[in-house]
Amino acid sequence: MASRLQNRIVGSLILVALAVIILPDVLDGKKTEAVEDFETIPLKPEQSDSLQAPTQFEPQPVAASEQQNDEVTADDAPIVDAQKQVKAPQREMKSVTLNGDAYVIQLGAFSNRDSVLALQKQLQDKGFAVFIEPGGSQGQLTKLMVGPDASKQALEQQLSALKELTGLQGKVLSYKP
Repeated sequence: MASRLQNRIVGSLILVALAVIILPDVLDGKKTEAVEDFETIPLKPEQSDSLQAPTQFEPQPVAASEQQNDEVTADDAPIVDAQKQVKAPQREMKSVTLNGDAYVIQLGAFSNRDSVLALQKQLQDKGFAVFIEPGGSQGQLTKLMVGPDASKQALEQQLSALKELTGLQGKVLSYKP
């Protein structure tokens, strides 16, 4: 069968293999595992009750001096008194091609078209160049405009006369026909 030499070589190989496998474990001594410390993150953070309660704010009253007088509408605006001596400034009527800026006075945007037409007629009788435009997102408002004029200062001078006649505070705006 197998020769003695073969048996000795196989036995020697087995002993060497066991020595290679087992000897390092024996010589290392006591094994320690490196354990890392982990901190757990809570799934739901701790919350204080005072942060969760809604805060109540008291509305601050607006002083009367801060309120604007834009609350007069064409329906509430006084009818232009024919007895008042306020007249529009005299202007020369001429056709001009504008290559610069033009300006208008917007007296307001109103929902009642009939009262705006009546106010337009009364202001035209006083000598003001008045026209109306549709306004609002769906055209439900009617804008009452005075002008147009190439001079912004000329329109600003008319604001006081218009306020005296109608009680409406107008705004000078740029105008693109």
